[in-house]
Amino acid sequence: MSQRPSKLATSPTRPSANGGKLDWILLAAIAIACLLRVVYIDGRELWYDEVLSLLLSTTQRISYGDPAGVPIALANYSPLLQLPPLDSVSDILKGIKPLFQGLVGREPHPPLFFLCQYLWLLVTNNQAIALRSLNLLLSLGAIFGAYGMGKALFNQRGGLVFAALLGLNPFFWFHSLNVRMYCPTVLWVTLAGWAGVQLCYQRPGRRLGWYVLLTLAMAAGILTYYLSALAFVALGVVFLIQDRQRWWHYGLCGLGAVGLASPWIYWGVPQQLRNVDLQRFANNSSWLETMVQHIQGILEVLGIQLAVGDWATGLPTAFVLGVGVLVSLGLALMIGQLWHLLRHRSMSLLLVVLSLGCLPLLLMLGFDILSGQSTLAWGFGRTGMFILPGLLLLITAWIVHLPHRWQMFAIATLLAVYLGLNGADMALRQRQVFQQIAATATPAESTLIAMNSKAWGHVLRLVYYFPAETPVKLLATDPAMLPDALNDALATAEYDQVLWLEAMRPVWKAPKADEAEQIRQDIEARLGAGYTLANRQELVGTMQLDRFSLAVYEK
Repeated sequence: MSQRPSKLATSPTRPSANGGKLDWILLAAIAIACLLRVVYIDGRELWYDEVLSLLLSTTQRISYGDPAGVPIALANYSPLLQLPPLDSVSDILKGIKPLFQGLVGREPHPPLFFLCQYLWLLVTNNQAIALRSLNLLLSLGAIFGAYGMGKALFNQRGGLVFAALLGLNPFFWFHSLNVRMYCPTVLWVTLAGWAGVQLCYQRPGRRLGWYVLLTLAMAAGILTYYLSALAFVALGVVFLIQDRQRWWHYGLCGLGAVGLASPWIYWGVPQQLRNVDLQRFANNSSWLETMVQHIQGILEVLGIQLAVGDWATGLPTAFVLGVGVLVSLGLALMIGQLWHLLRHRSMSLLLVVLSLGCLPLLLMLGFDILSGQSTLAWGFGRTGMFILPGLLLLITAWIVHLPHRWQMFAIATLLAVYLGLNGADMALRQRQVFQQIAATATPAESTLIAMNSKAWGHVLRLVYYFPAETPVKLLATDPAMLPDALNDALATAEYDQVLWLEAMRPVWKAPKADEAEQIRQDIEARLGAGYTLANRQELVGTMQLDRFSLAVYEK
């Protein structure tokens, strides 16, 4: 039977008198991480994908239709962002069917997160605080899972370091307050890792609960985010390294997880593969260009996940790549030091750490190469969300094997950098774009919003932030069609106020620069014929999808 790594492997030097002080610092860091989430839960308005999550979770995705190119009352869309009347348990169960139908139509993700958010809406409401509170709680569970995993693999100090790093990591902090499936992905990966590590080192007779947790966490991970299966493959390698005598036990857990997910795999996945646009990930470049893109993807995902976090949405790609190079060099030095320290003392521990820390990233890279796609850094690193726990575990392993006099410095430096990035993110990067647009409309007057985008994330955020009782109509078309559609709308109805909302990124059918300028001139000429320009402002959020030019015209 496998033996737990020697304490010598995780405590190469005798603990100093500062050990207790360091533990208190780590506990304080974990407490601050939890507090920051509570304080900033409503610090920003919903971003593009979050309002899509709300539409899916209310089970009304199949009822949504793109604007038809004529003015429509904005309030007509409001019911789509709320649960339909559910008066009984039977109604609640029946609501699951349209939720699933909405998912297989266009969403490339499995259902568990949206199902949980649907059930959460039953006991809360659709306000941002309520929506995000579920992921906030799940993120606390992930931090606790990181503590358990680190303690089981190293010692209590290792658990505290891992939990503090995950709690204050800017990338995870952002996604903890984000109504998407990325936060629970980290939860299931850390819980499965905790259960797996415990099983590798646990005495007989105390294993059943951990087997159950491992099975459920892997099933939940697959049903939350398909690519999290790559993290579970890396965990399987750990089982073969550390506890191969019981390989069939872990095999049964894996089969059990697949069995729990099989109804959706059988019914939902084939429909998603038919309906979802996967060509956006296609890579049609030459061999050399493809390799460069894969290397760039690795550097970007490392720089984003371990350093800049959501700041990446507003930083030049070159800067993010530069950070990625520095992070890569740092990880290489850490791996080199771990190799030097552990190759003779505890090779199995070294292989476990490297498997969990490096293998998920390498598996995703291999998946991209074999499938001819480029997904590694897609979505500012969130596609590879399941990679993050392993990377932070690798850093934790390096820290706990430092001499005690250097542990304090390394931990304090990393946590200070993370805390500074999060604090600056909260203070300097605001996203209140659609609230500003809603504040511009005059409640007592009839208002037309003319927008050069039919993207549902833009449309639904207007719906979400405009009061339902405001007499506002929306004219949303593809950019090239907006001048003619606006001309027809103003010829058939009178409006006291027109808000011309120009999206810098319309998402679909974006015109070239010269075409956009001509469209802009045509709209200004039409509005100038019957209205006076009262105000013009540039609205900027935290990402390209939040950039708009708002011009207010009054009769």
